[in-house]
Amino acid sequence: MLQRLQVQLVILLTTFVLLVGVSASLTFWGLQTQQQDALVINLAGRQRMLIQQMTRLALQLQGGDESALGELRESERMFGETLSALQNGGEAPYLEEGIASLPATRDPQILAALQDMESNWLQYRSMLGTIAASPSESGLLQDDLGIQSKILVQKTDAVVRLYEAASIAKVNRLRLIQFVFLISALALLAVGAWITRRSLLKPLLALGVAAKRLGKNQLDGAVQVQGPEEMRVLSQAFDDMRLSLQSARVELIQWNAELEQRVAQRTQELETLNQVSREISSRLDIQQVLNSVTEKARILLGGEVASLCLVDENQHWLKLQALSGPQHAIVGKVMPTDEQFALAVLASDHTMICGSESCNGGCRMLSDEYRASHLAAPLRIGDRVIGALCVGSPAQNQFANESAEMLTKLANVAAIALENARLFAQAERVATLEERRRVAAEMHDGLGQTLSYLGLMTDQVVEFLSNGKKGAALDHLGKTRETINKATSDVRRAINRLMEEPPSQDLYTRLRAALDEIASQHDFELVWQPEPDSAPQCSPATAEQVINIVREALINSARHAQARKVSVFAGRRGEENFVAVEDNGRGFDSSQPAPNGHFGLQIMNARAEHIRGRIEIRSAPERGARVTLWWKAEGRGEHGTSPRIDG
Repeated sequence: MLQRLQVQLVILLTTFVLLVGVSASLTFWGLQTQQQDALVINLAGRQRMLIQQMTRLALQLQGGDESALGELRESERMFGETLSALQNGGEAPYLEEGIASLPATRDPQILAALQDMESNWLQYRSMLGTIAASPSESGLLQDDLGIQSKILVQKTDAVVRLYEAASIAKVNRLRLIQFVFLISALALLAVGAWITRRSLLKPLLALGVAAKRLGKNQLDGAVQVQGPEEMRVLSQAFDDMRLSLQSARVELIQWNAELEQRVAQRTQELETLNQVSREISSRLDIQQVLNSVTEKARILLGGEVASLCLVDENQHWLKLQALSGPQHAIVGKVMPTDEQFALAVLASDHTMICGSESCNGGCRMLSDEYRASHLAAPLRIGDRVIGALCVGSPAQNQFANESAEMLTKLANVAAIALENARLFAQAERVATLEERRRVAAEMHDGLGQTLSYLGLMTDQVVEFLSNGKKGAALDHLGKTRETINKATSDVRRAINRLMEEPPSQDLYTRLRAALDEIASQHDFELVWQPEPDSAPQCSPATAEQVINIVREALINSARHAQARKVSVFAGRRGEENFVAVEDNGRGFDSSQPAPNGHFGLQIMNARAEHIRGRIEIRSAPERGARVTLWWKAEGRGEHGTSPRIDG
């Protein structure tokens, strides 16, 4: 049945394609014919214009305009060649310096009209020749020439109308043919649609209804479809699928029940694992974390014993750090990392399931009696292995793949907890060290500088006494006494500054106050050159570090460089703030390290690193020095450029 249907549809399709092809060919031929007819009509109409042009040129020639003779000859040539091409076919002048190829006229009526026009053209051309030969003596021909030109124009119009009528007739025939082809194509489509609906659509709709019933899990009714043999076979296949789905549904129900049970078990395991993870992660003491991880691993996986080993910094040894369960191993025991089992565990990405005769002897941190079956999982932080976690049992085949997956997750959590504990301990050490550095910097900036100044004053007093200048010595002793009193006040202020929060004034205000204070203690000219429109924005804590760095740079300019003029610049360049201290002192070689005992530059660099900034120093012997502090504007990125500042 389907084969017969296929043959019928192929015949209908082939016939339809042929109709479309023939219709397209005829349409293309008609379009080409219309274009040719339009060209012929255009050239025939041009003949009328040429007649009028030649009559006008003949009259000009009679009037004494000899320049019209050449144009008259050219018009005669174009008229004659065009008339010949219209009759017999061939090439005719067209547009400027162009030609058009015309077919020979086959229509008897048009051909007779052209021949009639040709006889009148011969008479008209004879008159033109007489006028061209003797323009002054042919005055009597003007009337005859006008009459003949009118007759020739009328005959030309008749030819044009005949051409137009023939073209319209061709278009009408083409429209009739296209209409016939359209009706035939629609009839073929209708027949094909009827055949397709009767032989395919109705059976397929019935199968679609059956498929919807199967999709809605309605598997009780049998699938039966009437139609061609092939459709009946397909219907039987649908019914077989229905029976298979019935059987699969029963199996699916049973499997879902088992899956729900497994999911509930796995959910319970994950909840327990999350609880263990939270408990482990909440501990910050490393040994407590180790003991808790080991204990939880043993309980969670149902093992008899558990052990946790860590790798030393040089990756040479595995050291037993924690135990859980009844075994004879000792905490502190070590095993080389180049042993086969250690290499296998540390190089693995997942937990290994081992027996007494596998894993190259098994985890040797466990006692022999507990290695009948055991698990060994690496502790990883990224690409770095920090240790191994083992769980053992005296029973054979105690652990399955699910247990290995659980231990892998627990080992990952344990590794993170250990890393957090290590980082916390490291942070505490860093915080302590930072506090020590801060106190040392405060002492250096305050008390140390004051004591250095007192030492200089004392040396001057001794020098004055040695030279017998008691008045100058007494004067310096008075200044020394004032400095001691000020130092006492500075120490008290420093203590209060260490215990209290930094003040909240803007950086420029605080910088100006600090500069005035330092300038009053030293003999140099201070020039303050801030940029008001680009004042640095920073927190009070950052401002405190900036001021201390500037203070240190100013004291170095006065004490070591013996500068007479110091300029301080401040502002912002792009995403960075800056403060620069420039002096005209004796300078130094900035490429050489600072002498031992000079901690000023070290403290300035430490302060700059504290605010994520940097110190730039430019100096040369006898050419002064420039110290520039760069730091990021708060709320911006961490990196930036440091353009040169001309001050």
